[in-house]
Amino acid sequence: MSAGKRPPTALALAFAATALACAEPPEPLLGEWVSVGSGPSPITYIFEADGRSRWVLELEEGPDTFSVAYRVDYGRTPVHLDIGPWSSGPLTGRTLFGIIEMQGPDRFRVDFEPADPDGDGTGRPDSFSNQAVTFVRKLN
Repeated sequence: MSAGKRPPTALALAFAATALACAEPPEPLLGEWVSVGSGPSPITYIFEADGRSRWVLELEEGPDTFSVAYRVDYGRTPVHLDIGPWSSGPLTGRTLFGIIEMQGPDRFRVDFEPADPDGDGTGRPDSFSNQAVTFVRKLN
């Protein structure tokens, strides 16, 4: 083999590594997000790899934090996001069935409908309404 040529296997491996480096992460929601344009009080979502999330609501008397399980199905269009069942607060015993649209690696919008925790998701929105909220990745 001549000095400037690579074997086909090496080229394929180099191409695959480049493609993987440029691909969207397998769990694009992981991390901390803050709402934009959703009213006077921002909302922060923190999605962790263990299937738990924290929701931080900024209230006049200070932040209120809720910890709740989440499930996401990236194989659906739009992506399905289920939050719950909630163990405290106004959504106690309920699950939020949502849809999300990734608008890039650092931005998404979400729309939810509450339902019973054992529900089948039929209350899930089938399109985005004017109630949808946009979130951007919070850079630490």
